[in-house]
Amino acid sequence: MKLIKAFVRTTRVEDVVRALKAVGAPGITISRVHGVGYGYEPFLFSFAPSEYHRMLEVSKIEVVCRAVDADDIVEALANAARTEVPGDGIVFVGPVERAIKIRTGDEGPQTLENSGGTS
Repeated sequence: MKLIKAFVRTTRVEDVVRALKAVGAPGITISRVHGVGYGYEPFLFSFAPSEYHRMLEVSKIEVVCRAVDADDIVEALANAARTEVPGDGIVFVGPVERAIKIRTGDEGPQTLENSGGTS
């Protein structure tokens, strides 16, 4: 299994979700985050609410999928998020060492299957 984690413009989330659904992504987690990107001075950076205006609001999209599906999902996500303007975001792909469905105790790839209800 693979974990796909993408940081994209919040204005592109609806298009990304549609693209992920069309390509069969098993589930999606979306979070609003604030990114500082490259070139910031870490010693001058503050998490104070008054400083949030300096940070770009982006959305983090996470998908866990079968390894065989990862390339198609990444391609669909990146194509839907792309505006060709700096700041479009970034996608990370990494392995998932273990997955356990809490309700059923199932482990491995079957945790991605919808067996009725929610996880």
